[in-house]
Formats: sequence, structure tokens, C-alpha cells
Amino acid sequence: MQDKYPTEKSKRILMFCDLRDSTDILLNFEQNIYRDDQLGETGSFTYKNFIMDVHEAIYKEFYLEHENTFFEIYGDGVLSIFPEDNTKFILENIHRLTNRMRIYNEANGVGILKPLIDIGFSLAIGDISFVYFSLDKRYHPIGRCVHEGARIESLSKFYDARVLISGQFLSYSEEYIKIDTRFSYRFIDHVILKGFREPITIFELLLDNDPRFEIKKNSIQAYSEAYAKYRNKEWGAARELFKKIHGEYGLGIGLVMASRCEILSKNPPGNNWNGVWKMKDK
Repeated sequence: MQDKYPTEKSKRILMFCDLRDSTDILLNFEQNIYRDDQLGETGSFTYKNFIMDVHEAIYKEFYLEHENTFFEIYGDGVLSIFPEDNTKFILENIHRLTNRMRIYNEANGVGILKPLIDIGFSLAIGDISFVYFSLDKRYHPIGRCVHEGARIESLSKFYDARVLISGQFLSYSEEYIKIDTRFSYRFIDHVILKGFREPITIFELLLDNDPRFEIKKNSIQAYSEAYAKYRNKEWGAARELFKKIHGEYGLGIGLVMASRCEILSKNPPGNNWNGVWKMKDK
């Protein structure tokens, strides 16, 4: 087992995914709100059953089909690490997994008798090495990319996005995205992640099994115009355009950016401001 993962740094693709609203789901299970008619009586369908099914589905998509993949469960989340030449594999499996998620969510009784499954994802790329811990007899990944991927995933719900990706990952995947009509992407923001010192660019990977796929694509031009006003310190004009994006397209990122414009209008940045926003939360 100790020679399974490389201890030397190598460039790898990292994916975090996290079950959203898991605390509410757990509390609903504890109150016996959910049930599975196939299992019979109320109470036989447990949070343990549910979360194990979710993790098993992710595991089968992202680990069993590729022997050189690292996979680790963190409570209600999962970390997967892949060799850098696995971009197409990752895109295909994210599409398949999110498609299964949509089919499940559209079934009768989901959201009432069964919990909705809402998973946020992040994809990043960077140098990662593995350290063997004798305490738990397992390998653990270390590297800046691990922290970056975790921070990016934590922003997915904040920006009202499903799959957030770093600009560096986009550079690896863009050729596949552009030739496959099932995929697209949209620019999100320039930020300094919590605990980091340098800015990164964040995008959302768009999938055609997202009910808002066309809405998000259609919003790209409007968002670009609003962001240009924002970068130019035209706070009032930018705020109104961002609010319009929320009103016309129903995208939460419009309210996020409109609120930011309000903050900046009251506390304007200096002359050397370049549009980069420093995140204060993980």
C-alpha cells in the first residue's frame, strides 16, 4: 500500500464535491420526515442509508473506473484526485453523475418523502504529493491545490453555481468543452481566496443537464457588461445591471455582485484597484 501514491510532487487534477444542506437533511431524518416506500415503514430509511448511497454513487463514477485515482470521504463531502491527463474522463463522469442527480430529484416524492440531492463541485489543478501517515495507515494529499479546491467549492453555493473551476483547470479543459455541446462555461469572478495571497479567476462549468443551462449561457453577455462597469468603478450602473441579471435570469450571482457594488460605493478602493475581491470566508 505504501507505494500506491507518489510522494514526489506531480501535477494533478483535484475535485471537491459536497452535499449541500446536509444538516437540514440530517435533522429531517431524525424527525422521521423522510421515508422510502420500497423499504416499508417510516424510520427504516435513515440518514446513514442516504449518505452512503450518495457517496457510493460518487465513488463508482470517480474511482472504480480508474485505478490511479485518490478518493477520500470528508463527512458529507468527497475529495478525488486524478492524473493531469484525465480531463475528458472527469468531464464525462461529472456529466453522468449530475444527470443521475437530476433524474433522482425529478422523481415523485423527492423533496417531500425523500431529500433533494444538491451537490456543489470544484475542479482545480496543481502540484500535489502524498504523505503516508502511520497513525491511520493511509496516504493524505498535500499541496496548495488541495486548499484552493476546497475554498473554490465552498463558494459554489455563494455564487449560485453548480461546478466552479479554476482558470488553470479551464486552460486544460477548454478544448474539450468547446467541441462538446453538452458543456459550456461562464466567467464568475477574480478573487483572492481566504488565506491566499495571489488572485485567481473562477469560472462555472455549465452542463446541459442543469435545468438552467440555457439561462446561464444567455446571461453571459449581460454579466460581462455588468462586470466591466464594476471593474471600471461605475458602482451605480454596475449594481443596476447585476440586479437586472437576477431579475431577468433568476441567478443569485446578480444579487451577490449588486451587494458588493453597494459596499464598494460606500468604501471606494484606491486608484490601483484591479477588480480583485478578497474573500473573507472559507
